[in-house]
Amino acid sequence: MAAKVSIAEKLSALFSAQAKAAAELRRDLDQIDMEIVELQNRLADVRRAPVEPKEIERRVDAFLHEEEAEARGIFIPELMASPNGAVHGSQISDALGNNRTVLGALVILGFRDQMRGALIKEAVNAAPAKPMADAERDREVNRLTREIEKLELIREKINRLAEAQGVSVPRSEFADPAALLLLSSDGDDDNG
Repeated sequence: MAAKVSIAEKLSALFSAQAKAAAELRRDLDQIDMEIVELQNRLADVRRAPVEPKEIERRVDAFLHEEEAEARGIFIPELMASPNGAVHGSQISDALGNNRTVLGALVILGFRDQMRGALIKEAVNAAPAKPMADAERDREVNRLTREIEKLELIREKINRLAEAQGVSVPRSEFADPAALLLLSSDGDDDNG
């Protein structure tokens, strides 16, 4: 009877050690998941960071140009220069009365500088954080993306090694499918 107790104790110790190892593994994977989430949040912040004032000016200028082009599709300024000076045939009132073209019509009428200044000022004042240059943004996006990809691959390799040893480890619901496919295509799968 003593031999049976000994085997039961050994099995109990083995299962306990396996459960402890599985719990440690899950904690480690949770830590990796938290790092990934932190990096993803940072990446979102970088992508949302305000642009520099020069870029704001460029975007406002492009916007006003587009609005003016839209209004010029309705408004015929040559008809205002007719000998009788009538504006009715120019359809400026149509352009001013249309929500899609009112801003462009005001640009045509000479209010570009005032609207440009107001739009730039509003955009600069609305910036919630320090502006980021496009080159800096691109570098940081690339760096963070590479770090996230690296952690995703590490997490997937750990999952596969654990599964190969018979330890069931649930994958993150946010796991990047590319990590699964990349490991499989590189030959770095469960077979070694």
